[in-house]
Amino acid sequence: MKKYLSISEMAEIHNISRQTLIYYDKIGLFEPNHIDDNGYRYYSPYQIPFLREICFLKSIGIKLKDIKNNIKDRNINKAMSLLKTHKELIDKEIDKLLLTRDSIEERLNLYLNVDQFKDELYRPIIEKLPERKAVFIPYENKISKKELHFTQMKIWNIINRHGIVPFEGFGTIIMKDGLEKEYIFEGAGGYVVLSHADDYIENTVTLPAGKYVCMYKYGMPYDTEFLYKLIRWINDNNYEIVGNIVDGCLLDTTFYDEINNVDLCQLQIPIEKIC
Repeated sequence: MKKYLSISEMAEIHNISRQTLIYYDKIGLFEPNHIDDNGYRYYSPYQIPFLREICFLKSIGIKLKDIKNNIKDRNINKAMSLLKTHKELIDKEIDKLLLTRDSIEERLNLYLNVDQFKDELYRPIIEKLPERKAVFIPYENKISKKELHFTQMKIWNIINRHGIVPFEGFGTIIMKDGLEKEYIFEGAGGYVVLSHADDYIENTVTLPAGKYVCMYKYGMPYDTEFLYKLIRWINDNNYEIVGNIVDGCLLDTTFYDEINNVDLCQLQIPIEKIC
């Protein structure tokens, strides 16, 4: 067996570069066994297990500073502690990735069903909807396309601070009490539905589960023609409105074309039958 391995030989054995070994030496992570008078680095074959372990720990994503703290004066407890801590980190990343995948799946399902939505345009449909948690911010100015966009970004910034992927539905909430007022959008605002609301998030409201009369429509929330049409249907069919109105956006500005230059939305009004 050779007494020493050159830096090139040590690098080749571990499928890493010479520069990597020089860097490891510089930061005190893995030093050569011997440096000759010309400054050439040499390693002992007995150092191979240490470098192999460093390469393994790095390959699973552990930071070099943590490897350095762990590899010297190593014992089982230190090794287990390092791996357990890193496993917890990975578990959190997996949870985040699963939520991201769910959001992608949700959006794909939306796009797959767009043709069905268009077939049902402007027709009242009764649906049972589950309870939803949403971040809600009232509009500060008179409702307009710009106000919709700016308010949505305020909500997205709140959601992003909590590390949540913001796609489970978004749009406008119109207050039930506002229907009796001259300006029906008093107290109205934008919302984004939360996919998971286990932790406290500011400005969270509940959209209750229950029976809703819904209508797909091309129109902005401030285009009230279809809202009043749906309210007339409610009155004509012996129902009453029992909560706030949701105007959920399905296809936004990014999907405008020569035919449609307004959002594809779904009105959702919670109702109960009048006895």
